[in-house]
Amino acid sequence: MAGLQVVDLSHPLHPAIPYWPGEGYGAFRYAAINVLQQHGKAAGVFEMPEHMGTHVDAPTHFVASPESIDRIPLKRFVREVVVVDISSRAASDPGTLLEVADVEVWESRHGAAPPGCVVFVHSGWSARWADADAFRNSMRFPAISPEAAQLLLERGVVGIGVDTLSADNGEAPNSPVHRLVHGAGAYILENLANLDRLPPRGAFVVIAPLPIRGGTGAPARVIAFCEREIA
Repeated sequence: MAGLQVVDLSHPLHPAIPYWPGEGYGAFRYAAINVLQQHGKAAGVFEMPEHMGTHVDAPTHFVASPESIDRIPLKRFVREVVVVDISSRAASDPGTLLEVADVEVWESRHGAAPPGCVVFVHSGWSARWADADAFRNSMRFPAISPEAAQLLLERGVVGIGVDTLSADNGEAPNSPVHRLVHGAGAYILENLANLDRLPPRGAFVVIAPLPIRGGTGAPARVIAFCEREIA
């Protein structure tokens, strides 16, 4: 690993980060339980939904599966990563989706997506992260089409990731991409950061979700390694 560039693809957790607006969700909460000057040590307690911040969705999120977040084999979280860039289109069309044609164009330039890889979709949306309302954008944000997800699964990917709130656009009924991907036993990453710093091919990632027993997902530190970053 000597000489490789290290890129953090995770957003820090704090109370102002965007979150899913559904029932039971809410802002990240943190409170001190020990103060250094008073107790001689510092410590805190935090509370958050499983699916908040940069996180992994396990197959159990949307289908009946034996693979909760703690039961996904670790080797599936250390993978080559393919990055497909749709940011130019997303800049003018917030509801744009990764389509089959985008994957085919990528493969015409870089070769077939290798079996066992993870595919990250770079839309540029993470630039809005500091403004929760702009990031949610009335639940209209770039995502992935079911047809593109199916093609990637046929390529043998073990996971897909997005730099938005969900792999399904908030306007899509019944979360079809989640059901398709999880039904195939693959995982999903959401709210990724710094995808613009990765090459289209040649990087690999270490994905480290918290091993919540029986969890349907978990916050994760996602770290990429590559020979060079994109300038």
